Amino acid sequence: LQRLFCAPRRAAAAVLGEDELGEARALEGGRRALEELRELARSAPELGPAPVELIEVLERLELAGRERPGASRVAVVAPLSLRARRVRMVFACGLQEGVFPAPAAPHPLLGEEDRRRLAHASGLVLRGEPDALAAERYLLYALASRPEERLTLSWHTAGEDGTPLAPSLFVDDVCDLFVGTLGERTTRRFAGAAGWPGPGRPAGTMAARETAIASAAAGTRPRAIAPLRGELALGELRGRSLWSASSLESWASCPVKWFVERLLRAGKIDPASESIARGGLAHAALKDTLERLREHTGSARLTPASLDLSRRLLREALAEQAPHHRLSPAPERLPGARRRLEADLERYLEWAAEQASPLEPTYLELEFGFAAQMPDCTDASGASGPAPGSFGGEAPSGPDSLPPLDLGDGVLLRGRIDRVDVGPGGEAVVYDYKGRSAPAGLKWAGDGAFQVALYMRAVERLLGHRPIGGFYQPLAGRDIRARGALVEDSGVELECVRTDKLERDQLEQLLEECLAAARIAAAQARAGALEPRPDTCAYGGGCSYPTICRCES
Repeated sequence: LQRLFCAPRRAAAAVLGEDELGEARALEGGRRALEELRELARSAPELGPAPVELIEVLERLELAGRERPGASRVAVVAPLSLRARRVRMVFACGLQEGVFPAPAAPHPLLGEEDRRRLAHASGLVLRGEPDALAAERYLLYALASRPEERLTLSWHTAGEDGTPLAPSLFVDDVCDLFVGTLGERTTRRFAGAAGWPGPGRPAGTMAARETAIASAAAGTRPRAIAPLRGELALGELRGRSLWSASSLESWASCPVKWFVERLLRAGKIDPASESIARGGLAHAALKDTLERLREHTGSARLTPASLDLSRRLLREALAEQAPHHRLSPAPERLPGARRRLEADLERYLEWAAEQASPLEPTYLELEFGFAAQMPDCTDASGASGPAPGSFGGEAPSGPDSLPPLDLGDGVLLRGRIDRVDVGPGGEAVVYDYKGRSAPAGLKWAGDGAFQVALYMRAVERLLGHRPIGGFYQPLAGRDIRARGALVEDSGVELECVRTDKLERDQLEQLLEECLAAARIAAAQARAGALEPRPDTCAYGGGCSYPTICRCES
């Protein structure tokens, strides 16, 4: 087919006319059909057509006609497909160093230095790889010769994370063919400004230095993501009453981050991050360890006397739970990652045993608000939960049927509490496991870290216990002291940072501030009041999704 098509046009550099496009489509369709038949024959040889059948297949092949791009049409094509066409304008995008021209692939057996030494020592010159730069330059010539009115070369001067990028050397090659004033007509476009009209330029000129970067032009800044206005999205948010604590914290840190992660819920391309898998395995292993410690000794308290047993139980729990929480997609990293996690958790067990807490770990991974019989209300993660007004203060029938927590203003909360320690007098302390950092109690409301505070209210209202403290417990890092808040005159002695000890009135005020912040976050989300907050969006500051938000462009 290729030979039949090229025979009358060989060495002519012909541009296809209107009456020749049908032949080109026939060649394209025939080659595509042959590639599909070849793949079929590879995977199922018994289905491969005989020569006669192959001819019949090609005779019956139907080709859909394509309308040729007109004045108001745009075709996104590869450079190779333009060699036999004429177009009004060509916009060559992505002319970054290392992209176009593409770097030459190294020789699979001998590097250039080895080949040079071999030639010098023996006089034997090995045949090298095809000249990749020459092939790329040929594509540039093809691009430059196809437009009839205008050629635009475009590249990025910075990556999505702000890393500087160098333009292709081809850009300088083109500019060297023109007067020096060509570089003065460089124009810049904002990274997210799809509808940017650009400055006016006379037809027929070539703007060789158009760029697509996230920087200011003419003293203006690109507009960040706007509040939600779509009635479909707003209707879903207004009807939502059930929220998770992590979802509300995400909104408080940055509404745009919440929008991307919780509302768009785009499918993951990459495997789950190692930190998330590590956290899941740590939670599951600690739960199993404490439950089995209770079965063996009658108590889940960590003490110096039960430390050796708890270490053995931890290793057993990690071995059983590891297949359900793959710590790394790279097999060679798994042994090291498991050993690091085991060492960190053993260090935590040793630290907890030294504290000799008088409270008993009573509830482990306690869930509330996950009633499956009322699935008509979803939180931001899409999971089901109870409908509004489904409980009115009565005691739950058991831990598995705990209702959601009513925060007021029509906001219901669901969640999973890592651990609740209970004393003989009904006092309770809530623990939430963290990776490394743990915020102090007095900073909860200001930092948007009100998950432990909400869980303390849940323990009080849903279980009937008197909360006297709540802590974020780091499981790794140099300092694994729990940070949070504890009533100083509660009668329960717990080792904690001095500034985390509060008066009862201070703790109540702190809890109410966190509840109010959670209600405000839910109200803002219902209203679709998206705004970027780069100071608190990513860990340590900065924007988590600069390619969507553009707040730092």
